[in-house]
Amino acid sequence: MSRRVPVVLIAGHLGSGKSTVVNHLLRQADGVRIGVVVNDFGAIGIDAMLVAGQASAVTSLADGCLCCTTDANGLAALLAELTAPRTRLDLVVVEASGLAEPRELVRLLLDAIAGEARHAAYGGLVVVVSAVEGAVEGAVGAEHDGSVRLADLVVLNQVDRVEDPTPLLASLRSIAPGPVLPVVRGALDPALLVDPPARRRRSRSGQLSFDALLREDPGHEHPHSAAESVAVERDAPLDPARFAAFLEAGPTGVFRSKGVVRFPGAAPFVVQTVGAAIRVRPAPRSVDVAGVRLVFLGAGLDEAELRSALDACAADPATGEPSLLPVLRYEESDRLDAV
Repeated sequence: MSRRVPVVLIAGHLGSGKSTVVNHLLRQADGVRIGVVVNDFGAIGIDAMLVAGQASAVTSLADGCLCCTTDANGLAALLAELTAPRTRLDLVVVEASGLAEPRELVRLLLDAIAGEARHAAYGGLVVVVSAVEGAVEGAVGAEHDGSVRLADLVVLNQVDRVEDPTPLLASLRSIAPGPVLPVVRGALDPALLVDPPARRRRSRSGQLSFDALLREDPGHEHPHSAAESVAVERDAPLDPARFAAFLEAGPTGVFRSKGVVRFPGAAPFVVQTVGAAIRVRPAPRSVDVAGVRLVFLGAGLDEAELRSALDACAADPATGEPSLLPVLRYEESDRLDAV
């Protein structure tokens, strides 16, 4: 029989660290050929751009949620191409937008595998949870409960950022049907994914059966029904001080942003925000932008206001090369958290 390639879904809320996990898998592949399907929420494929230089194959599904914008036939065709024997891939990772719904993703993938993607095998659902987000109450919030109960593997990321992750670990393990793995910087071993955990536990309590997943939920309402995104592209570099002030002010309605920015006389930087948290790191060498590629996600966004505010951050060529200190104080050059 032809070899079947496991397809693993990686889901989680915005800022949990899904891209961090994917990038760690790619860096630590150790001979494992990994294909990546990246689902960016927004018109610019930021995640696909950041992983493109590392994966054996990358496909970007931009401008929407995977569970909404891709039907089973479309996903089946995509997976059929990625898992064809000629690609020689060992693993395919589907990194969903933080707004995608895990139940719908699993249903969609199972339907695709039952159709055209005959060389694909269901490799399980990995749900990434941020320890920082759960540390306040030391328990799993209702917004995480449903996805954790579906997960074949729960990755509790950023445990180095909380004083004691034990209560949260206990809470997750009380409802998760599979293992809960505490990690730092998304350090998930690729070997955990190449041997699909779903094959062994799909019938366990708390896991949806194939038939149940294919049934439409009449009460289904996507959590991002009111969310919107604004993509901004500029060819001119930004002034570090003005841009830092823009981020610190917290643009109205924005609860998540990510992208790549260049400042005068410097290589590009990856910039991301989750709420009030700002993180900056040098962009991979494969990424080269002349100015700005940013996606803002939120509710009630004023696109004209966002674009005007970024225009006001433009660098003045007459002033030479400004100091990068206003931006570098948010730098995390040795880690990739919650990309």
